[in-house]
Amino acid sequence: CIVILLSASYFYIANQEPAIAKSPSPQSQASRPSFSLPDLEGKTRHIKEWDGKYIVLNFWATWCPPCRKEIPEFIHLQEKYGDKNLQFIGVAIDDAEAVRQYAFEMGINYPTLIAEIEGVNLAQRYGNRIGALPYSVIISPKGQIIARQAGILSDQKILNLTGLQTQ
Repeated sequence: CIVILLSASYFYIANQEPAIAKSPSPQSQASRPSFSLPDLEGKTRHIKEWDGKYIVLNFWATWCPPCRKEIPEFIHLQEKYGDKNLQFIGVAIDDAEAVRQYAFEMGINYPTLIAEIEGVNLAQRYGNRIGALPYSVIISPKGQIIARQAGILSDQKILNLTGLQTQ
């Protein structure tokens, strides 16, 4: 299931196996756009803080069922691979208070940034042309976008794309 944001209306589109767009070669990989957003405590965080790591940049919302489904796996992977150069970053397209409450209840152990509705434009800058949620981007330690996915991103795809499944 994928959520599509269109003109302030929200649509769910069923999709058994969401496609992942992977860049075929390093020469065709795009550099990640720069941005800064407040975290749950209101501190401004910049994407460059995590340069040098594999980043899973996940656009999500508390009201999005497929988003809520993948977050526990992200928490597990952050715990298991955080010291092996993997960093999850959540970008919430949602109300700050709802995100704070959900993050506390779930025990989210990675940076969660509050974008509210402006996150839709940021997700578009990262290649989300249809406004789908969840939407994830995997960024290399050199700041290159190596994969984009609308819909749930599986742990196996993350591990395969980052090379962590061999560690």
